[in-house]
Amino acid sequence: MTEVAAEPMARVDRKAHRFGALSIMGIAGLSGFAGLAYEIIWTRLLAVSLGHEIVAALGVMTALFAGLALGALALGAPWFNMKARPAYWYAGLELAIGAWAVLLIPLAPLAGDLALALAPVDASPARQWLVAFALPFALLLPATLAMGGTLPTLEAVLAPRLCGGGAVGIVYAANTLGAVAGALATIFLLIPALGLTATLMACAAVNLVCAITMWLCGGQAHSGSAAARPADPRSAAGRAQLAPLFLTGLLGIGYEVLTIRVVSQILENTIYTFAILLAVYLLGTACGGALQSRLAKRYDRDALTVRLVLLTSLCCVGGAVALASSETILTALQGFAPPTMASRLGAEFGVAGAAFLLPTIAMGALFAQLAQGVRDRAGALGAALAVNTLGAALAPILFGPLLLPLIGAKFGFTLVALFYLLALPNFRGRTRALAALAAAAAIALQLSPLSLRFIQTPPGGALLWHRDGVMAAVSVVRDQAGANHLQVNNHFRMGGDASIRSDAREAHIPLLLHPNPKRALFLGLGTGTTLSAVGDHPGVIADGVELVPEVVESFPWFRQSAPNLGRDANLRVHVADARRFVRAAGDRYDVVVADLFHPSLDGSGALYTQEHFAAIRDRLAEDGLFCQWLPLHQLDLDTLRVILRTFLAVFPNSSAYLAQFSIETPLVALVGRLSPKSYPVDWLSRRVQDGSLGARLAALDLRDDTALFGLYLASADELRLFAGPGPLNSDDRPLVTTQAPRAAYVASDTPGARLMALLDAFHPQPSALLRGEDAGAFRRLADYWRARDRFLEIGVRTRIAGNAQGFIADVGPQLVEVVRMSANFDAAYLPVLAMARQLGLSDPSAARRLLEALDRANPARPEARRLLAALPPA
Repeated sequence: MTEVAAEPMARVDRKAHRFGALSIMGIAGLSGFAGLAYEIIWTRLLAVSLGHEIVAALGVMTALFAGLALGALALGAPWFNMKARPAYWYAGLELAIGAWAVLLIPLAPLAGDLALALAPVDASPARQWLVAFALPFALLLPATLAMGGTLPTLEAVLAPRLCGGGAVGIVYAANTLGAVAGALATIFLLIPALGLTATLMACAAVNLVCAITMWLCGGQAHSGSAAARPADPRSAAGRAQLAPLFLTGLLGIGYEVLTIRVVSQILENTIYTFAILLAVYLLGTACGGALQSRLAKRYDRDALTVRLVLLTSLCCVGGAVALASSETILTALQGFAPPTMASRLGAEFGVAGAAFLLPTIAMGALFAQLAQGVRDRAGALGAALAVNTLGAALAPILFGPLLLPLIGAKFGFTLVALFYLLALPNFRGRTRALAALAAAAAIALQLSPLSLRFIQTPPGGALLWHRDGVMAAVSVVRDQAGANHLQVNNHFRMGGDASIRSDAREAHIPLLLHPNPKRALFLGLGTGTTLSAVGDHPGVIADGVELVPEVVESFPWFRQSAPNLGRDANLRVHVADARRFVRAAGDRYDVVVADLFHPSLDGSGALYTQEHFAAIRDRLAEDGLFCQWLPLHQLDLDTLRVILRTFLAVFPNSSAYLAQFSIETPLVALVGRLSPKSYPVDWLSRRVQDGSLGARLAALDLRDDTALFGLYLASADELRLFAGPGPLNSDDRPLVTTQAPRAAYVASDTPGARLMALLDAFHPQPSALLRGEDAGAFRRLADYWRARDRFLEIGVRTRIAGNAQGFIADVGPQLVEVVRMSANFDAAYLPVLAMARQLGLSDPSAARRLLEALDRANPARPEARRLLAALPPA
């Protein structure tokens, strides 16, 4: 009777244990969700304070890993795991994480101020490294200590509830799957909807749920084997157990660093790109952890370890081979589905999967196998997690600023694959032969013609110079016409003779709008042409700030377009983060100019925030102005409205200007002042007294007031009306970072259409810009604006015909009408002359009619009559 009753009770007990195990795995998933969300948010918060230089980025990452390693070592020690109630300890850790995360909300801004005091912009590299590591380490330490102890504590709670071993792989898989969900939900949902602070509060609520749930589940005594004897780390056996875990942590994150740098050359590098890369990496390791828990039941421990080590090494070689074809994979996936944001993100997911999935599955299984071995032998998981995380902490520095620029990505992957073989438990017999085969595969990768550089050279062009930097791959290419161009991550082409005009105007326009600039600051340098143009203004001292060191290294290739750089002592270049440079104590500036920061790039959105604009305002001298250039070809109108609202909130006295009359790459300047400003009708003749500056401006078609103020687009009131009501872009609500990628992945309209939307919305009045009683000057400016808008409209709506003669016949008369609107509008007059010259070769009669119409439209100019006289008689 007792045996009959015992059987159903045993089934109930097994069900209870199974339910408890599932509950604990659910808690592990929620803990991973919150932990990864914290990592993302803290990294972004600290980047605002410490800057986006590679020193700061790697310092924050290393500090996070170091705190986790210390927590795993201290809180995952044997004495801790063998506490009677590990579930209650776990609940306390979750409460500590959530409480400190909430406390960090007011502490983070204070830390930012402290960072500026401890590490000025021109501090030594050693000092920057020390502050970039020590400050985040100390600031996050209470939370990272507790986070480091959660996984070994969870394993201690779960182990007694499992019939067999393998708790490490199961807990690791559940925790990492939660981290996958945390990465995707935080980036795609929580930050766009809630912002950083509210997301932190939500994560703290998740910690509270985990703590309460675990507390209610109660804590069973840890039924670890009494025979388990911790291995002394100082002994040979202890080192043999822990050394492979250190190695796998180092190499696993090293592989991630190398892969992200390679794919950054072809992917869009938005906030969503990095979320996808991180999620796929974590997904693979989670699957690997789950796989190990099954394989451990089938294979001998050492035999399984050998298989997993060899598999990981080979998969790293295979991942590098897949990366060499990643551009082809991306193109194929993009062509498979309609051009939507979802399909573009799916294509990036496919590239990430090809590079990460198989290697990370093997890495996850290998980690779980090695960690389970240490746990079974030593009776504790803390030391295993600690040394593995310590290796991960060192990887970004070793593979980033040290190895990548020195040996390149391909050699880096070769070393990763080779060094994984050092984790083999033995090199005897068959294992030695298999290791030799894996090593041969790695060496074959290095010797193969496969390339992990993706550099587009134009037809007939050539690659002149290349650097694999830590933050970006920077190249200088020459086109068929002999012009040099700068390419960053194979995405953005800058420089060359074609852009000298617009690049130089980006400096001249804001400088000319100031009555007497003495000091100027330029944020973002590109090829250096804009900063070089400051040298045309006598006596102006300018600081230029560039984030990517390799961009500064490329300046010698652009001496033709930036002749003053390196020659003019008044032009000083700083390699630094723009936000940190602005916030640092220093001189005030009469003019601050911000370059065309691509809004969709992860990190660039921070340069359009209310806090950054306010910091610039505080650096302006009396009567100073700030000019923010906007790339309308990289901005959708909704994101433009967000930037406008944010800019106007800091600079209520703002106006907008065009750089030039381009419909393919329209550039808009937001010019903010501390007080309203208007100009006399003869402003430029008063402002420009230097003859050489006047000649340079004339060469750029900025020879008079009409040419300068003809670029004026809108007043503050019109900008405010166009922007409409709505939220602002801030550090806490990074709307530009989350919204701008839509235009990068799929543009719903053309740059010309966006420009026309602005022209339709804005109706400038000369009286809002000029002062005085010269009615003729007011009329000339109004006519110029009308001709400008019509000229741009013709450009947007006109399509080049199948033959040049048909195009001239269609567009020529329309441009003549534009000339009739404004005799000063050279942008229409000169193209008609060029059309007439070309038409004269094939149809002199048609050319004569076009020139006669042009002469009637503007009889004050002699060029049309001279060309008429040169044509053969009718």
